[in-house]
Amino acid sequence: MSYLKWYKSEETPPPLPSQRVHILDMPDLVMRKILDEIDLVSIMKLRKVCRAFRNYIDDTKPDSKLNGLEIYKESNSIFVSYWYFLSKPLRKKKSKEVTVSYENNKKGCEIRFGEGQLKHINGRKTFDVFCEDMQMVLGNQKTTIRYFNFHNCEDASNSEEEETHPPNLFQKSLELFCCRRRSENTKTYPSQYANSIPMYNTVFDFILEILKSRNLPVQVSNLRISVNGQDQLETLLKHVKSTELKYLVISEAIRASHADMKCELNLDVLKNFGNLNELTVYEFLISSSLESLSHIPTIEGTFKKITATEILARKETHLELVSLFDSWVRCYTIKYDEFPDKSRLFELFGAPIEHYSSWTKWKFNIPKTKKKLVVSLWASSVDISMSYY
Repeated sequence: MSYLKWYKSEETPPPLPSQRVHILDMPDLVMRKILDEIDLVSIMKLRKVCRAFRNYIDDTKPDSKLNGLEIYKESNSIFVSYWYFLSKPLRKKKSKEVTVSYENNKKGCEIRFGEGQLKHINGRKTFDVFCEDMQMVLGNQKTTIRYFNFHNCEDASNSEEEETHPPNLFQKSLELFCCRRRSENTKTYPSQYANSIPMYNTVFDFILEILKSRNLPVQVSNLRISVNGQDQLETLLKHVKSTELKYLVISEAIRASHADMKCELNLDVLKNFGNLNELTVYEFLISSSLESLSHIPTIEGTFKKITATEILARKETHLELVSLFDSWVRCYTIKYDEFPDKSRLFELFGAPIEHYSSWTKWKFNIPKTKKKLVVSLWASSVDISMSYY
């Protein structure tokens, strides 16, 4: 066998350029089937291989198969967490998570998928690459996204510190992109944190542009968003399928912890979201009436004004629904700035089981069950919960 080391097999010459076969030369049906079976991250990586792949993926628009999406912006970077299904059928399989980071460098940008190797893209701005990925991911999503979180990670203290520093490459990229914003989406509340808010608005407005470009509203069951005003909220909700949304959390884009007064937010637009189960609002003062949101079982937030009649109606609704469906009311707190007829609760509810200077408690038997509905009145809030005793 020693002679084998001296044996040189006949080398096969490389094919002529005209005879070379490219993967994209496969039948279109085969290519679509391949894209239909691979996961989102594989498609995103494949799209960055070459222009031919990128164009084909953009034309065929394979389903992103997203289960969840979280976008959070920091001063010089964007992080996106994807929860995606590896293959079909969806919902019957557990989703996988990966976080993609987008950051600028001197030659272009850097992208990292999870804990994988850092990928350098020369001559491209981070924000442009992020926008392309979002256009593909959100634009191609065909099924319901279980949860969609989009928020700003900077608070007031961080914003104040950054005001003294010159804008970095990422900030400049966002500022250049600002000219693409639509005028109706740029109305915001006045704020001293002017550096951070326009950048967040720019990212937010681009997400809105993607949602507008879709033929159908995006289907989201759990939505958590930071907004910088009434217009951002209303414009976003126009592109969310009202029958799919079950849980909604709203917060202010910049958490001004030492602000003297809260900005008001009108939530009358939620009248169209009949299947909404839970609503939570942070930082804002809700100017809508509690009655206008009576179709939402659980509400947490601060209302500008509530009335005794509204609390009575909410109590009666809980008693009826729990009795009919043997359900459970999650403990929640309704805060208020004004409660002008607070004393009328004693007339409507009768004698409380506990009454102190700082709080009052009522308990109501729920028909056909052993459960009790508990309503507690405090100096600036009303708690609603359930118990078995």
